[in-house]
Amino acid sequence: MTNKVMETYNEKDAVKYRWNQLDSLMETEKLDVVVVYGKGIITQYGFLYYFGGYYPILRPGFIIYAKGQEPISYYTTRADSYLAKKMGFINDARFLGTGDVIHSEADLYQHIGELINSYGPNKVGVVGLESMMSGSQSSMLKNLLDAEVLDITSNIEKIKSIKSPDEQEGIRQSYSLALESFEEFKNAIRPGRTSAEIAADIEKIARGKGAIDTLIFVEEGPYFLRKATSDKITNNSVVTAYVELIDENGYWVEKGGLFTVGDVSNEELELAQSCVNAIKEIQQTLKPGIPINTVSKIIHKHTAKLDVNMGIWHGHGIGVDHDLPILTDTDTSLFEEDMVISVHPNYSDKQEKYGVSIADVFIITKDGAESLSQGAYDIIKL
Repeated sequence: MTNKVMETYNEKDAVKYRWNQLDSLMETEKLDVVVVYGKGIITQYGFLYYFGGYYPILRPGFIIYAKGQEPISYYTTRADSYLAKKMGFINDARFLGTGDVIHSEADLYQHIGELINSYGPNKVGVVGLESMMSGSQSSMLKNLLDAEVLDITSNIEKIKSIKSPDEQEGIRQSYSLALESFEEFKNAIRPGRTSAEIAADIEKIARGKGAIDTLIFVEEGPYFLRKATSDKITNNSVVTAYVELIDENGYWVEKGGLFTVGDVSNEELELAQSCVNAIKEIQQTLKPGIPINTVSKIIHKHTAKLDVNMGIWHGHGIGVDHDLPILTDTDTSLFEEDMVISVHPNYSDKQEKYGVSIADVFIITKDGAESLSQGAYDIIKL
């Protein structure tokens, strides 16, 4: 981790907070051992990185934590065990296997099972047991353990959804890089350039300044969620552009906005403006104690006269990977102070000719919400 990051983000205190929360959960749930499972894939890396500070490329990893003992991590390659010791928080990082991502992991599970059983546990909590492990992996682990085995993924998701002050600062750090990268869209988006060429310009900044993973989207048309292609930007369109990245501190953030190129139809501009108006009202409305589906109601209010198709849910928690809550139409649970969320209205016209989306990250504060992009949502004319 660079000195620049350490100036503003106290990683040591953030990690201490996480492990203290886990210790409290183990006391409450009477757990003797916790197993944390994850893989080196966006939406699956978070639990490993949250507690261990390292995740492998594609392959799985495990953290085994017995009450009163030092945690042990396991990976499937010697390289991953070396890198986990060098980059992560857990000193005892082991490996078993050759890194095969296709064939059986039976030997690895057998070894992990023997280690867990050596602690003589009565109850073992597993993060990712039913949600990330395959059915055969889950069954194999449960059959190997001489203890009651519980899926505690939802418990850890709850812990991750509330961010300590240090974690909030880490997210701000990541978002500053996303904003800097996003600014380059103003120079990169031009008629005749391909989305791949534009994305490469953004990647140069994000990766060059420390991002360890990225998703760069830049598309015209109804939906933007695809990897960059050789399709060219035309001369009269609304372009949706996104920077999603994991900074070197592990925090995943998103920044999205709208650009116009040339002369754009009134119909398309009206759709784009509705997206801007929706997120502006959301910014003013967010606060602890309001139902999560308030976000959905605001978006539907601003699109009611336009007859649109929603492209994806309206947002989600942000942190080390995607977090709770998921901003759906039906979730009536309440926003809480110190949640950090990405809001991203995303929809097309009914004929799926045009589409728009904006994304901002908000820290839910005592009395409202802090916009990390300072509410910079207006459509950018190029």
